Amino acid sequence: MSGPTQAHGIWGHVHVTGWAIENLPTSDLKDFFSDPQILNAALFGAAFTDSGYWPQAGELAERSRAYSEHTHWEPFIAEFLAWIIENDPPPWTSLESKKRVAFMMGCAAHGLQDELFDSLFLYQVEARDQGGQDEADPGTDGFLVQDGHARFMPTQYIPMETLLELYQSLEEDVDEETITKSVSVMESFYLNEVFGWDVAEAAGGQFAEALPWTRLHYLDPDVPGSLRAEIFPTMRYLQGIWMRLHGTLMGADVVGFAYPEQPRRLRSHDHTSVDSWATLVFTAGVSFESAAPTWVDEAGVPVPFTMQNTRWGGAFPRLIRLTPSAPLRPGGRYTIDLPAGADVIDGFEMDAPYTFEFQVACAAENLEECEELGDIPAASIDGPAQEVVPEPEPDQAPPAPPTQAPAAGEGCAQVGAGSTQLIPQLLLLLAAALMRRRLAPDSE
Repeated sequence: MSGPTQAHGIWGHVHVTGWAIENLPTSDLKDFFSDPQILNAALFGAAFTDSGYWPQAGELAERSRAYSEHTHWEPFIAEFLAWIIENDPPPWTSLESKKRVAFMMGCAAHGLQDELFDSLFLYQVEARDQGGQDEADPGTDGFLVQDGHARFMPTQYIPMETLLELYQSLEEDVDEETITKSVSVMESFYLNEVFGWDVAEAAGGQFAEALPWTRLHYLDPDVPGSLRAEIFPTMRYLQGIWMRLHGTLMGADVVGFAYPEQPRRLRSHDHTSVDSWATLVFTAGVSFESAAPTWVDEAGVPVPFTMQNTRWGGAFPRLIRLTPSAPLRPGGRYTIDLPAGADVIDGFEMDAPYTFEFQVACAAENLEECEELGDIPAASIDGPAQEVVPEPEPDQAPPAPPTQAPAAGEGCAQVGAGSTQLIPQLLLLLAAALMRRRLAPDSE
């Protein structure tokens, strides 16, 4: 059994998933998410994955933890994919079928984001701010709200019968009551439009001073594992899942993304720094034991490195980290190859190699070797252009989009003057929830 884990908060998962969907190129998958109810199912799936970690009592706590833990990892996603392919394959004609697929994608997006944040960005938080998960998780959720980026508010959708069937393999007896009670706690104290964002914003205020570097860089696209740097890998993962559902994922598609994101440079030549790590991100879990990457410089000389799993281990991770064990050359150009032959969780081998070329950031003495990159396009977090909605008639209320909510702070006013007195107690509950730990399963 591996060590304990957490990752960024629920609002971060909901928004990175929503942003990834919005950044999809024109395609069948983009069209699939054009229905607000289907988008909502994906966003709720991204939140559902953590629902079992909220404070529970007695046997319910163990059962809740069991389903949340299992839902995070690639073996569950592979099982869910196989269930859909066998029982309700594409093309899907009913709204319920489409919502179930979207929910699964939301769960998958959450799990990938955990692996990225925990295995990459959290090390930055530890090095720069001497902070850890207990600060970074609620803090990044709060910063997101403080900066005015919170706009997705999913409502409950749970494909209960399918989940109960999939959870039958767990040692704990997970029934409908387990799931509904767990989700109810999450929604009551955090995932709601009344005071959910106010709780997050208060947490951001609490941790801003302790996490000054994180506060500045939690959305920095140049820092691997930041919320904004997760968007394109999440998007590619969703594209990979779509191909897996349709039987079109090929070996050449298994590596969906790599850090440093091109044309960005590896941030440091110092092999003792987290900024010197290169990372391959997969569209399906890849057997860690079967992966055999190589790393060479521009002259073809091998670079000594250690291949590392996710922070929490697992047999089929969605990323591998390559950490050099000797200094790199500032401004140097390098190539990483992942040969064909790695085992994919869906039961086939990569039948094509993956090659990744990148440059290391220059040092002060050789800046001339690094040409100006200019403004590098980053994933959008602003959403599609909004239509101008006519003012409603005096006796009409404006329609509310199902995946958005009022600006932060507006919902709290609906509770009344006494609502502000709830915030300290809610923060305590939130902190208790965030202290719940996840463990990478041995079965993965």
